[in-house]
Amino acid sequence: MINSAKIPRAYSEVYSFLNVLGNYYINKIPDAIYDTIKENRDKSYTPIYDKNENITQNSISQEGLALISALNLQYWCNDEEEKTKLKEIYINNDKIENEKYSYDNLFKNNSKQEASTQTDIVEYKESFFRKIVNNIKKFFMLK
Repeated sequence: MINSAKIPRAYSEVYSFLNVLGNYYINKIPDAIYDTIKENRDKSYTPIYDKNENITQNSISQEGLALISALNLQYWCNDEEEKTKLKEIYINNDKIENEKYSYDNLFKNNSKQEASTQTDIVEYKESFFRKIVNNIKKFFMLK
């Protein structure tokens, strides 16, 4: 789910990402969309990306990734087969996310959780040294 309070920051990430990609990818996006990204971004936040690094190595928000994936699907994919595969991946990811946080699964008792929360009774055995110290203390406490 996209958090609308984080959109200006995501626009800044996408704007910086687009500038790293260059004019070829910027020109494929309609001017109105690019202008919206440019004008609504958080101007105090300017992330720096490197062309030689994977996007996963940089810090980018989930909202920023969602915007980039939407741009990729809408404007940068040239092949219909690739678009279809991407749509299937996005739908599958959405289903997985919905199942993970569905109301039905939130309150189910998982056997893994139960096993990790079980506690065993441990018998405490006093060490030989501790026994001697405690007996000495008792002896002096009686007098």
